Amino acid sequence: MKKKEHFISTAEEFWNLSCKNDKLKSPSDIMIEFAKLHVEAALKEALNNARFDNEHKYHPVPKSIINAYPLTNIK
Repeated sequence: MKKKEHFISTAEEFWNLSCKNDKLKSPSDIMIEFAKLHVEAALKEALNNARFDNEHKYHPVPKSIINAYPLTNIK
């Protein structure tokens, strides 16, 4: 079974879509939104691709991975 790939827009695609939005946003607001999308995607991929050593019976706690980097750090 082929793994489903998530679509994350490029910076240029995101910029163009954001500029078409009725609400005018500042460039920094657009950049922050773009960064948040990529951080969220990276954390989800980390969770989905996590490998653990069965010998130590270590199991991931999904929220600990998803919340590893708070989006409030992106300003």
